[in-house]
Amino acid sequence: VNTINREKKNIHVVGLLDTLEYLKKGGRISKTVAFVGGMLSIKPVISIEAGEVAMLGKARGSKQGNNLLVQQIEKAGGIDFSRPLYLGYAGLDDITDSAHLWKEHVDSLDIMSVGGAIGTHVGPGAIAVAFFAL
Repeated sequence: VNTINREKKNIHVVGLLDTLEYLKKGGRISKTVAFVGGMLSIKPVISIEAGEVAMLGKARGSKQGNNLLVQQIEKAGGIDFSRPLYLGYAGLDDITDSAHLWKEHVDSLDIMSVGGAIGTHVGPGAIAVAFFAL
């Protein structure tokens, strides 16, 4: 039990949303925020902290969104590639956009499709990285 309690502090989940549309549909943000965010191509980066969804930052465009995702992973301590690492996608099967996160460190990795309950709120194009920090 002590080992589990110690290790769970090193587990991080960080995600990048491709659109604000599904947060609007789920009542998480207003129509105005979704409209303005869509016009500016805002890509939020989120995390799970103490069981709650937390906004880590917002970026304009996919490239800046991916950069912010990497920055947040590094801020969490970086990925310990000797331990389990998972990528989760909503509505995607192409992992080339996130290959920079892992391809220099491992030959392959487990990729999972995000389930319907979460996928409904984040929408297609979302990516989540679950990892142990260094």
